[in-house]
Amino acid sequence: MKSKEKLQVAAAKLFMEKGYENTTVQEIASLAGVTERTFFRQFKDKSDVLFDTSNTMGQRVAAFITDNFDVEQKPLKLAVDSFASISDYFDDSRERVLARNQIIQSNPDLQERELLKRQVLIESVTNALSVKFDSELSELAARFAVEIFHMAFKKWIESTEKGFAEQVLAVYQLYEKLTLLIFE
Repeated sequence: MKSKEKLQVAAAKLFMEKGYENTTVQEIASLAGVTERTFFRQFKDKSDVLFDTSNTMGQRVAAFITDNFDVEQKPLKLAVDSFASISDYFDDSRERVLARNQIIQSNPDLQERELLKRQVLIESVTNALSVKFDSELSELAARFAVEIFHMAFKKWIESTEKGFAEQVLAVYQLYEKLTLLIFE
């Protein structure tokens, strides 16, 4: 395990045991078996341990959109499929993802940072879609797709009956039902 991963595991453990506010960088580094200096080479502060500062998720979603573009595909469906394609990130690390979510939900500053991360995700999807679709249509599709993603995430947290991809596609089906009701 790389030092960055060790630090993330150690931080999550300490945040769950002691609370985010009561955990120090020194304690995280010590539990991970590295120095504080190593911590600060990987992260600018302890909140960075919880956030994907390199936007790996956004990059994976954008790559899926680019690699799977089809003229017949609707931009929203393509964006939703891109979120379903990253289900391994959630399903393979369920406990880590649940712990991270619990830590974020218990701290208003972290909740605010999570909202900023959501905006970065919207921008990643918008940029990927804009290569093939109108920019305003791309942005709207990205916003809807990210909302579908977040609703699916909430449902995934609440139930182990469906994997993450199944939840994303189920929420998309709800969206389709809603649009049919609107236009009846």
